[in-house]
Amino acid sequence: MPEDHGPRYIQHPLIWPDTVECRLYQKRIADAAYERNTLVILPTALGKTVISAIVAAKILYNYRDAKVLVMAPTRPLIEQHRRRFHEILKLREEDTVLLTGRTPPHKRSFIWDGEARIYFSTPQVVRNDL
Repeated sequence: MPEDHGPRYIQHPLIWPDTVECRLYQKRIADAAYERNTLVILPTALGKTVISAIVAAKILYNYRDAKVLVMAPTRPLIEQHRRRFHEILKLREEDTVLLTGRTPPHKRSFIWDGEARIYFSTPQVVRNDL
């Protein structure tokens, strides 16, 4: 009888050990998304947030001055993404920022220019600030 080695995990300097199980379809999508613009359409609970966190880890590690923008249509969803990224990635609290309609516009311009590495926002805020 073969030995059960248990789940394998994604290994990356910015991903907490034993956090993200290595699923081939997620790895392939993340690799493709890192190389080129990609639209990922998957049913709920198949790991779109995990895939985006893997891509963010690669970008932040390989491009030290890069910033990542994560968007979702609602404030609760973007808050959920930020929490999940903190569970997956080795981030300090100040490495991420949440920008929603509740953030006053005059403060957002300073936040965009700040030291955060990952910005979590709704599309409406991004559109308004552009």
